[in-house]
Amino acid sequence: MISLLRRHRLIALVGMATLVGAACAPLTGVSTAAPPIITGTYRIGPFNLAAMGQPGSENNATQANIPRPAGNIGIKFVSFDLVDASGTPVPRMDAHLHHVLLMNAARTSPICPGETERFTGSGAERTPLALWGSYAYVTNATDNWNALWHIMNMSASAKSVYIQYKIGYVPASDPSASRPVTPFFMDVTGCGTNAEFNVPGTGGPGSVYTKTRTITAPWSGVAVYAAGHLHDGGLDVSVRRSSNGQVGCTSTARYDMPEPMDFPSSITSCVLHDSVSAGQAYTLTARYDNAMPRAGVMGIMFAYIWKGTPPAS
Repeated sequence: MISLLRRHRLIALVGMATLVGAACAPLTGVSTAAPPIITGTYRIGPFNLAAMGQPGSENNATQANIPRPAGNIGIKFVSFDLVDASGTPVPRMDAHLHHVLLMNAARTSPICPGETERFTGSGAERTPLALWGSYAYVTNATDNWNALWHIMNMSASAKSVYIQYKIGYVPASDPSASRPVTPFFMDVTGCGTNAEFNVPGTGGPGSVYTKTRTITAPWSGVAVYAAGHLHDGGLDVSVRRSSNGQVGCTSTARYDMPEPMDFPSSITSCVLHDSVSAGQAYTLTARYDNAMPRAGVMGIMFAYIWKGTPPAS
């Protein structure tokens, strides 16, 4: 949902952004000052997981009204991990974060009618949400948050783990939250699915299996951040304008450290300031290695879009 035309790229470093290109959407009115971030750490759990392969070694569930910061806030940063009771991260080869999603029960998706708004999440890649400048995900004090997750014990002994999420935020009245974003949870399998599909694995060495979905922008705005989620064998997930093929964001999977079931250990994200056009079709594409069958994979991208038109430069 993001245009490449005369794009303005920014490099995100711990929630800060640095200008490196020419803007597609003008930066007039965007604050670049570092805001006074408040950080909170929250947990879901404990999950008492049986040894790998035993009944109870996985937990795939939901929870309503999860812990969150109090008040009307603008979220600038979110990260996820699996930790033990002391807060120490659990080694990735011992416990697997298949996925976790946080949802705002007070809102619905802009592209899937009736579906609860999913506003942040992660998988094995541990990709953080990092919103820059005047952009933030604003949530009200009365909004209840829900969560869904899938975690797995990959070790030969029972483990007790927590899903931990760290949130960096500011008061909703802060200038760094003056442009509230809407999260677009984009899934190549469409709306109302379990997000999973299969790769046939019939193409031979070096072949690629592609799954796509077309999404129409419901309104105009500015995309400011995007990041993807893939499973084992995933190459990349991208979004581009259907009319001319201009790429807005490509999240490329990296296999730079061991992960259970050969999942990506990280994935690239895009820090943006790109115009989105109401009624414009965008193509979401997930690409996987097709040399072997892969069951229950995913192709997801979160994009964060401000509904508005920047003042003229």
